Amino acid sequence: MRCTSKTILPAVLAVSLSVSGCSFGNGLSDAFAVDRPGLGVQSQEEEADISYFAADLCVANEDVEAIEADTSRALAACFFNLDTKEILYAKNVHDRLYPASTTKIMTALVALKHGDLEAQTSVSKEAITFTESGVSTAQLKEGDVLTTRQLLYALLTVSANDAANVIAEQIGGSQEQYVEMMNEEALRVGATNTHFVNPSGLHDEEHYTTVYDLYLMFNEAMKYDDFIDMIKAPSYDVSYVAADGSAVEKTWSSSNLFTKGEVTVPDGMTAVGGKTGTTMAAKSCLVELFEGRQGTRYVAIILGCDERAILYQEMQSFLSALEN
Repeated sequence: MRCTSKTILPAVLAVSLSVSGCSFGNGLSDAFAVDRPGLGVQSQEEEADISYFAADLCVANEDVEAIEADTSRALAACFFNLDTKEILYAKNVHDRLYPASTTKIMTALVALKHGDLEAQTSVSKEAITFTESGVSTAQLKEGDVLTTRQLLYALLTVSANDAANVIAEQIGGSQEQYVEMMNEEALRVGATNTHFVNPSGLHDEEHYTTVYDLYLMFNEAMKYDDFIDMIKAPSYDVSYVAADGSAVEKTWSSSNLFTKGEVTVPDGMTAVGGKTGTTMAAKSCLVELFEGRQGTRYVAIILGCDERAILYQEMQSFLSALEN
């Protein structure tokens, strides 16, 4: 399946939803139906604009198995050739699911678009306060002073939820206002089945997205060289100033087993980088960019996998299928 000049992205999404029913694959009811721009009957002028918008995108409106891959333990998945725009694999790509920390792709995109990477900000008490235990953080302390660049590395390596909150407060003025910016950006890139409640991806029943919407967000974020550099980093050495004026030095290691080299890829393939996500409700999730021997780029996304080890096995099955 390829993009064509006649493709109408929002209409495709709307038809896909109405025909397939697009239920929440993890048992959620569709409690979040809202009117969104771009859905419904389009004028000729609007169709032309939308066709132009979709011309450089992979567009999937049905399940596709152009390659043999095993995603039986995942709720939804896709494997797209970014250069030819071919849909190599698509499973439940428009089902609304919990994204966990893959949310941080949009958090980073908004920061790169609206923020100053060298701007400094002080960590607030609210940004490091969480009501649930076991939250992934960069162990920031109230009064610590970091740059936006440093916070983004924390966001995309150790998947730091405290860094997400600090970024939101710095650029948006508050976490709530930043989330509004995230939702606005989601609509701008065509992610019409997404609704964010927080900048971190911590669980909320009204915080959801789809595999296809994550592709749209990731595709937009990859336009920023800094984003690519950040998701490629197996680790990041950071030095910043604490509230008492002392120097803090740490190394943040990536949560992505591909990036860390702990999960291998076939010869000739490179795991460039991506973003992990895990919560009890979302299960194991991953958005990953791969590059082939000839420089061909692929994006693979899996949401709602039973176990982290299975997640990587299923993603490896995409790559193995390319060799067959």
